[in-house]
Amino acid sequence: MLITPSVRGPFVRFHEHDHYARIVLLCLCWYAISSVASQVTKQILTEFPFPLFLGEFQFLYISMLAVLTCWLARKWRGFFNLFPSGTFPDYSLGVQSRVITPPSRHIIQVVLPLGLFQFVGKYFGHKATSLVPISTVSSIKTLSPIFILVAQQTLHIDHRKLNVISYLSLSCILSGVWLIVSDDNKRVVKEVIGESDIQDSSATATRLSRSSSGVCCAIVSMLVFVAQNMYGKQVFTNTPTHVSTIKQSFKESSPLPLYSEKKFGSLKSRKYDKLTLMIYISAVGFVLSFGWFLTLELPTVWRLFYHNDSETVSFPVRLLLLNGLFHFIQTMIAYYLLGEISTLSYSIANLMKRISVIFVSWLISCREITPTQVTGLSLNAIGLFLYERNTKTQKK
Repeated sequence: MLITPSVRGPFVRFHEHDHYARIVLLCLCWYAISSVASQVTKQILTEFPFPLFLGEFQFLYISMLAVLTCWLARKWRGFFNLFPSGTFPDYSLGVQSRVITPPSRHIIQVVLPLGLFQFVGKYFGHKATSLVPISTVSSIKTLSPIFILVAQQTLHIDHRKLNVISYLSLSCILSGVWLIVSDDNKRVVKEVIGESDIQDSSATATRLSRSSSGVCCAIVSMLVFVAQNMYGKQVFTNTPTHVSTIKQSFKESSPLPLYSEKKFGSLKSRKYDKLTLMIYISAVGFVLSFGWFLTLELPTVWRLFYHNDSETVSFPVRLLLLNGLFHFIQTMIAYYLLGEISTLSYSIANLMKRISVIFVSWLISCREITPTQVTGLSLNAIGLFLYERNTKTQKK
């Protein structure tokens, strides 16, 4: 029996609203978990200031959680069906009998750059977090649209011409970040001046130098992840999901962080599921950073625990486990969103996540939120919104 438009319309509208509600709820959970995870990372690096060790632990722990999740998906079909196609290996019809995709030369070649990006970006990100406030690190990461645009224009990847809205949006983002970072830096200077009566000049200079180094590390981390995102677009699958037909009928004026463009583009070469990529990227990142950890941090860790007073530094096992779990959940939500919304919508949702992390960090720090901070955050949000809308308009 044919379904008439009058019957099909309410059904499609119901699923459309249900899809919107699910995406918005997931984004809110994503923002909340990311905000808490950032605070846990800061606490770990305050108690245990070894960014390479933290990165190594995250690589190992997340890969183990990914293997466990693949096992659950293979054992229970209901769990498998909760996620978009392309999240797990294809266990149906005997396509793959093993829990994870076996290693091969091709998959190592694919994930090697991503593992390198993860190792370098994670190290500099953790280093920055240990030196400067979370709001500084997260605000600098929102500069990524500027550098993505510069890279695309330089490499002739994108031939779109910049218009007035483009310059306005990028100016708002840059101004917002400058206001936030400068306000955070002023707080550091005030703290140093307030403690100047009990600190010598060398200690004061060291404190200010740490702040400058933290900003530089945050910039390097942001640039590395910009390169990773540009490369990663060619690697991660964009397999249509069971709701693709519904999503194609969505209206253009959908609210942030969801927009309804269809996703295009695929690699001619074989593409792997997201959990397989997570496992091998973490494994490659672990191997690449292991030598640096042995050289730069292991001697200090060994000396602190076995040749010094063991109470001088704590080993936050619970925080490490919690931090790794939060990062894994974040990644799973991100993979789900990548399968359900367009790449552009995901990019904006990811940038809006940074704004929520900044705001939550201000609330948790129990410091007075200044008008400069509010202005900076508002400019950042406006700039991101204008950038997204302008990019969407130019792609039509």
